[in-house]
Amino acid sequence: MESTSRDDILEGLNVFRALESWGAQLYAAWAEHESDPHLRAGHLIIAEREANHARLLAERLRALGAQPGPACVDQVLADQLAELRDVRGFVAQLDALKAANERDRERMAGCRAALDRGFAAAEAGDTETHRFWAQLYSEERVSGGWYRSTYSELSGKRPRSEALPVLGPDQVVRRARSAAPAGEPVACAATA
Repeated sequence: MESTSRDDILEGLNVFRALESWGAQLYAAWAEHESDPHLRAGHLIIAEREANHARLLAERLRALGAQPGPACVDQVLADQLAELRDVRGFVAQLDALKAANERDRERMAGCRAALDRGFAAAEAGDTETHRFWAQLYSEERVSGGWYRSTYSELSGKRPRSEALPVLGPDQVVRRARSAAPAGEPVACAATA
């Protein structure tokens, strides 16, 4: 892997790590003040997933010989966290988050490009990192889907459900397999 590709991968992973850490803090803050047990559980499931992703991304950086460090998104995320952490009410929270993201789109453009470059560089030259990154993205879709669905429910656009943002069995098994030493089978009847 050439130096530029490696640098792109490392920068992208570090930006992703910073975003996940921010998400964990924001969703945990929202859960802390949520009176609805279902919504609180959803926020906490996603906050925990985000924190786990941040940790895994930091570990991947270290495995590639780098260290987690400051990222181009840090100031924007710090500003957004200060602005959004005390917003109350699920619909109001997501409306405020959407507005903040729209407002900060230009400030985040270079960071978004770094994330995309890193993913593309991993896809082109580091199969293991690309597989890992794609796995995290698939888990992010579960979280985003829950927020969109729940927003629609609470906005009266669809009936209320008790769905929570849990991973599918295939995602859980894939995660377990990624933690096993190379060549070691995952001891689970569901995978046979």
